[in-house]
Amino acid sequence: MKRCHRVSLLSFLAACLAVAAPAFAQSAPYPTKPVRMIVPFPPGGTTDVVARLVGQKVGAKWGQPIVVENMAGASGLIGTQAGVRAAPNGYELTLGNNQTHATNASLFAKPGFDMIRDVQPIAFLVRTRHVVIVPAGSSVRTFDDLIAAGKARPLNYASSSQGSASHLVSEALRARTGIQATHVPYKGAAPAVADVIAGHVDFMTASYGSAVAFLQSGKVRGLAISGEKREPAFPDMPTFAELGYETLSADTWIALFAPAGTPRPILQQWSDALAEFVVAPDVVEKLRVAGFDIWFKPLPEAESFHAKEVARWGKMVRDAGITAQ
Repeated sequence: MKRCHRVSLLSFLAACLAVAAPAFAQSAPYPTKPVRMIVPFPPGGTTDVVARLVGQKVGAKWGQPIVVENMAGASGLIGTQAGVRAAPNGYELTLGNNQTHATNASLFAKPGFDMIRDVQPIAFLVRTRHVVIVPAGSSVRTFDDLIAAGKARPLNYASSSQGSASHLVSEALRARTGIQATHVPYKGAAPAVADVIAGHVDFMTASYGSAVAFLQSGKVRGLAISGEKREPAFPDMPTFAELGYETLSADTWIALFAPAGTPRPILQQWSDALAEFVVAPDVVEKLRVAGFDIWFKPLPEAESFHAKEVARWGKMVRDAGITAQ
């Protein structure tokens, strides 16, 4: 009889521990080791700049390194796949943008994952406008000059990748104005802008964050910018709306994502840390200089907003006539 009671008691305790285990696991200290942050683009681009700033500030706050790893290729799909397939424990995250975590859902017929089911948004951080740029030595000096040139002869234009906002806005520009222009996709904004500077391509619709330093140095010329108002740093550059092309306006956002199934307390810890990050005066100034606007959406809002963005950018892909690969 005593042995039966002993077995029953042990079984009861084991069951209690099994039920309690997930709660204990989720409340364990985090992080206790370095965190890997995947950037699906080459070093030097807009997403990379933000990732390294996040890694520096949040890593210092938590006393653990946040290691940025650039995994470029296939319009950001390679890095995004790696992030989705990572263990859902908070130690492998992805800092992506509307290309990697919205547009690609419609750009690839078989991306290898479901953008809603398999991806967990944590927080949206910043956004940056788009600007049409040409080489400093180009004879094109205004947006009207670009349209005239594109109607007189075939042009080529760079984008940060196939299906990126950079690509979609340029395609909309081509369709809206009737210019002749061939798309030249790159593996990220940095190499694309570099080829604009070198004069290897005629123009690019670049994110403002990737172009601002070269606009300031005079290595490229800005013809028009998205948004409701002119950029204070370049007051002579008109907006698309002023020129009668308000439908060309689109922004690029940057957000942090985890694999689906990551414990909620870890997601919330990151969301809270990023809420502090985006209001730190030194961070705000660095992001402003780099061409970004703070555009924070915390964990609950980020989830619903992401689903809407997947649908919105999917429509833009279809409207541009881009066929899924």
